[in-house]
Amino acid sequence: MDIYKETLRAMLKGDNERAAELGSSVGDASWRESGVLLTAVCAILAEDRFDADDSPAAIKSFVDEMMRNYANASPPLTSLMCEVVVRIALGEGELLKGVDVNDLSIHQMAFMNKVVQDADMAPQQIDELLDEATDLVSDL
Repeated sequence: MDIYKETLRAMLKGDNERAAELGSSVGDASWRESGVLLTAVCAILAEDRFDADDSPAAIKSFVDEMMRNYANASPPLTSLMCEVVVRIALGEGELLKGVDVNDLSIHQMAFMNKVVQDADMAPQQIDELLDEATDLVSDL
């Protein structure tokens, strides 16, 4: 779990070189296990981001903005998967059935980056976010 947490920490703090270095040291099979941590981080961020309004219109507006922000992403994001990520993070876990794990994680990382950047989270807040997500995962 520590390698996933450190990779996310580097990514969310904008240290892309470190995130890539850490990420490349984790095998593909092991990355699948990181899905629980990714989902926990997304859930915490979604709860804060959509606290005032989690209506379909608010989600659509967010997804539209996300698609504009990541228009040149490689691999490209899809609005459907962006919406699925938000809805899963807001508690619709049944949407996980049949979703490609790799595609989901790419969209989750973009979601996390957007919310962290939009909130202008300080490094200490990112550390607290990751600690909270790790606690959630360990309680499972």
